[in-house]
Amino acid sequence: MSEIDTSKLSKSAQSLSLSASSFNTSESRNDSYTLSSPLYGSLTCYYSALPIAVVPLLEKASLYCRVRAFDESHLAFESIDATIRHHPIVAYEEFLAYWAQWRLVESAQVLEDALPWDQKSHEHTKTYGLYSLLRIALAKVEVFTKGDFTKARDSMREVKNWLRDVWVDQYTDLQVACIVHYYFLIFVTHHATDNFDTQSFRQIPFAPRAEDELNLTHLRCAVQGQGRLRDARLILGIENGFLSGEDAKCGAWRSLIEACRHADHNEPVWAVESTARSMLAQSLRRAGDSTAAEKETQLALEVAKQAPVPAERNKTHLTIKLDQAKAMTFPNSQASFRFWAEFSEEEMVKADASILSNTLDKAAEAALDILQANPSIDNKAVFWEWQRRYESLLQRLGDVYFLYMSKFFIGQTALTLFDEFGASIRMHDDFHAQYPDFGLWSLLIAGKRTLTYFYIRLGQQDQVIKIFSEISEIIRRQEAFWNECDCELYAPLDPTADSSGTSKDDVSLFADNMRKEWWSDWVHTGYVGSGRDARDYPVAFGPQLAKGADPHMSTLLQWLHLAKMQSELTTDELACIIGASDSVKVADKVKVDATLQQLTPSTLKLTLYGTDSKPTATARWESILSVLEDWLLRRAKHDETKRHVLLESLQVERLDSLISTPNPSNIYILQAAEKILELISGLCEEVEKRTVNWRNLACNAKRMILAQQNPENWWNEQSSGFIEILDMYKVSLRESRERGNLADEATTLFFIAQHYHHGALLRRPAAFDAFTEHLDASDTVFSKSRESWKVLKGWAKVEKLLSAVQELLRLLIAPLLASVVYQLPDEDMRAKKMWGTIQLAKSNGLGWLMRTNTSARSKRIEDSGRLDVDLEELPTLTSDEFRPISEDAGGDVCYVDWYNGSCLGREIPNPIIVCITATGAIKALDVSISWKEIDAVVDGFSFEESDLRKEEALQWLQKLNPLVEPLAAITEPGQTLVLSPFGSLHRLPLHALEVNGELLIRRNPIVYSSSLTVLNVVYQNRKAAEQSKTAPPTTNYHAALFGDPPSPAGRKALKSLATKFHTEAQIGDASTSSNLLASLTDPSLNLLHYHGHVTFQEGDPKDHGLELDDRRFSLRDVFDLELTSTYQMNAGYHVTLLGCGSGMSKTTMSNDVLGLVSAFLYAGASSAVSALWPFDDRDAVSYTRAFYAGFEGDGAGVVVDLAKANQKAVLEIRGKRPALYHWGCFVVNGWWMVRGFGD
Repeated sequence: MSEIDTSKLSKSAQSLSLSASSFNTSESRNDSYTLSSPLYGSLTCYYSALPIAVVPLLEKASLYCRVRAFDESHLAFESIDATIRHHPIVAYEEFLAYWAQWRLVESAQVLEDALPWDQKSHEHTKTYGLYSLLRIALAKVEVFTKGDFTKARDSMREVKNWLRDVWVDQYTDLQVACIVHYYFLIFVTHHATDNFDTQSFRQIPFAPRAEDELNLTHLRCAVQGQGRLRDARLILGIENGFLSGEDAKCGAWRSLIEACRHADHNEPVWAVESTARSMLAQSLRRAGDSTAAEKETQLALEVAKQAPVPAERNKTHLTIKLDQAKAMTFPNSQASFRFWAEFSEEEMVKADASILSNTLDKAAEAALDILQANPSIDNKAVFWEWQRRYESLLQRLGDVYFLYMSKFFIGQTALTLFDEFGASIRMHDDFHAQYPDFGLWSLLIAGKRTLTYFYIRLGQQDQVIKIFSEISEIIRRQEAFWNECDCELYAPLDPTADSSGTSKDDVSLFADNMRKEWWSDWVHTGYVGSGRDARDYPVAFGPQLAKGADPHMSTLLQWLHLAKMQSELTTDELACIIGASDSVKVADKVKVDATLQQLTPSTLKLTLYGTDSKPTATARWESILSVLEDWLLRRAKHDETKRHVLLESLQVERLDSLISTPNPSNIYILQAAEKILELISGLCEEVEKRTVNWRNLACNAKRMILAQQNPENWWNEQSSGFIEILDMYKVSLRESRERGNLADEATTLFFIAQHYHHGALLRRPAAFDAFTEHLDASDTVFSKSRESWKVLKGWAKVEKLLSAVQELLRLLIAPLLASVVYQLPDEDMRAKKMWGTIQLAKSNGLGWLMRTNTSARSKRIEDSGRLDVDLEELPTLTSDEFRPISEDAGGDVCYVDWYNGSCLGREIPNPIIVCITATGAIKALDVSISWKEIDAVVDGFSFEESDLRKEEALQWLQKLNPLVEPLAAITEPGQTLVLSPFGSLHRLPLHALEVNGELLIRRNPIVYSSSLTVLNVVYQNRKAAEQSKTAPPTTNYHAALFGDPPSPAGRKALKSLATKFHTEAQIGDASTSSNLLASLTDPSLNLLHYHGHVTFQEGDPKDHGLELDDRRFSLRDVFDLELTSTYQMNAGYHVTLLGCGSGMSKTTMSNDVLGLVSAFLYAGASSAVSALWPFDDRDAVSYTRAFYAGFEGDGAGVVVDLAKANQKAVLEIRGKRPALYHWGCFVVNGWWMVRGFGD
């Protein structure tokens, strides 16, 4: 061991050793130790809020925690008076002591006991944000103890909202603690979800910064400059995980060490400096400077000795030694195993649960490495001995998170080495039986993907299908989960600008988008075991050998070890694959063996494919592939399908690596795609059936090359290059039809249409006709693919459809068509074609399903469960279908549709507005606001009550006036306007905009509809209902009234409404799900009114529901009304939903509006009143009185115009309470004319 140069220690650390010398002489001296200013706790600046007698005990407990003398630390905590023990400040410090030991159960309990402190003690902590800190700390614990990210997400959102405007130089100790927990959770989100963009949460701490700098770095520098070294060390501990490169990490730790030289006496310099030097040593060791790393380690140990506790109590060296060992490179797996096994037997290690768990984990991993290299019975026994020790400890600590990781990425690998598939399946089942609520989606998906491999090997196809369904449900849940909050999900690359922000010409833009949007999708979509995104392919080829390992690389590495042992590969061939050298002879066998022994799945992948910036050279890859092809096809003894799939996967990975480069070469990509086609032509059926995928990919590459080589004329349908590509597509089309593969057929038709797209944009007649023909055929085949699941009912059918229409190609059909239609020179023709295109775009989802349901009602469903209606009988809506709707409404109606027509190769920056005027003419209108500007307004519009009450809310919203101002030219005041918004506009009260300075809702009665297809369906439903329903003897309306209004006035209004309709309101304990279900399935119902509480969860809209006395009647329950026996007879009723946010919704990629309103319209209602945000119950009372005023008279056939009734009610409220909050939320959806019963 090298000699320590104590001159390198900070002056503060040296002085500390002198001032603390007397303190170190005896335990009794330590017990009486006091400080004028506390040093060791995390919230010391708040200790003044505690009784003075508590502070020394808290300091002692915190000091012993810092030196890992946990028994003494907990004794100090236990000596604190019971009346103050659960005070949030005390509890947080005790939580840190348990957390440092990784005693997670106790960590959670301490925090849970502290959260209700104010209520139980009747005292107020007067420390703003303290409970936010407790909540986020508890959330962090529950990620590990429950596998649940719910509290983590909510706490992250809470902290983000709290700290979003706090500058880095204003952070308190408490805020620093919050931000450290916050970033820790960001760090682990990748195990909760695989589609989370951390940038949306990394906006805090708020700081001006360069693009490549971290906000955390600015915060750490700020507190470090203030001399707050404890806080700086905390921040840097988490910042270290986000810094890129060891140089940056070394620089950060050195700056903290330098700051220790100038620290004042109020900072525990020994604790800060010892940690900083230990972390610096880790970075140096990883950077390859082992000499400097060793010196820093020894300095860290020397500084740690300065802690003012007896030497035998100071166990800080355990952490330093652990850090040192983790960064070490052992000569082989045996040496690594011996080290960790011996370290685990040290008494101090056994007494420290955190150190022990790390040690057992490393020992088990090393034992697995040995087992993989030599899968013998003895090595298997050794591995399971250490693996079970590790898992047993995790269970005692309450660590479900790492228990899952250990079982399914370590234990499962060992089982698979011996083909113990049944044991692996039992391990899965046992874990989920014990922890049924474990919900970290990325981990679950990885585990279930591997599970499918086992069932495939066992030939249990029904189980494979079941797992696929479970994976789809997990993916749906994770997307819904994040959609609940203001975070961002990963989105497609922006196709409108290059890296410099400049516009691109049409050809290069078209080609660039093809690369960005399609090639990566074709590499991943529908492919068994290929690619980097677990959501896109449910079947893993083989088990993962290490945490986060690529399954193909794991399998290949395992097979390479076996091939070496069984002499399937020569030394030269192994050297070629693993990159031991360019030319290895038999004499270099030792070097090859050593290289193979050190490889991991990730380093093997790097060896084979290189990096994104520097992929493997073509010549080297061809050599590698030649060896792999000969070995896997002719000599390897594994299952044939498995060998063939792996070989294809390896070439696909090569293709993926070429696509991922910053400036991919189209020619190299084409060569890689053609190589896949060449490979799979002689492989097993499982692989060969994907020929269409790779041929289409090769076609796309050829098209890009053609566009680059001949940008002026590549799209000429008479050119040889164009015809060659088209012929290849036609081969794919023929094969997909021969195999009956609708997905391949639809996508090939789409690609053919896209091949003609540029010519169609230029209005070449032949290209235009071919473009529209193939695009229409693609849409038809996509529709046919729904036949297989159309017999589903209720929410299951809706959910299946919503996931199906989000297929990227299907959703791009309409915008691709719109980009061509937009170029038509004839104004009237352009308007008509654009209107039809918009109807096609907006009828892919619920509108289409509602039309099929309406046809099914009239034709019934056969006993076999097949829908007795041909999809071709359901064409896209035509403008003629709106004549009877307008006539029944008095004729004075204008239908307004907004749409975003941007697509690949053509951006349409402003909204498209197409209207059917009162005369039946179709008009396209120009709009002077862009989608970018609209999104900025929508994002800046706040739905918080305090903001909606301000005059500025309406002023901000009316920045969108250009959306409706063009209506002045084609509509008259008093005409009913049917508004069909697009995208985020569905959430906004567009009736609050102005036309020529007049409020739209004052100028015109307003009705909303998610699409005109939906409007047409609900109109047909009501017309049919009016002909079939008969009236009770006392009223024109068979009404059902439910709810539990939050105010006495609301309850009075509900009872008054019951009197009006000669019925009894189901209020309070009578407002139950069974009573509501009975009313909804009553064939004579024509009016349902609910006034009560509503719950809305944007991330999981199926839980949006009415809060009844016995339970929540959710959106899913409404959709499932279809399952009831009387559902088909009950349609056409009106529903009023006066609940806070009853009209709130989530807009899907297919422009479907998913919420209570759409659910009731789907389930049979023809119109609905709802609220776009939570409201004042006094406004609901006023609305009820005014809205229902027109529901008068006992004569038959009384007609009420709901649009005018809503207009009257809204304007009455506005006259008394002009703030947008009071009147802007009330809206009508659906067919707005209600007729009372006939004779």
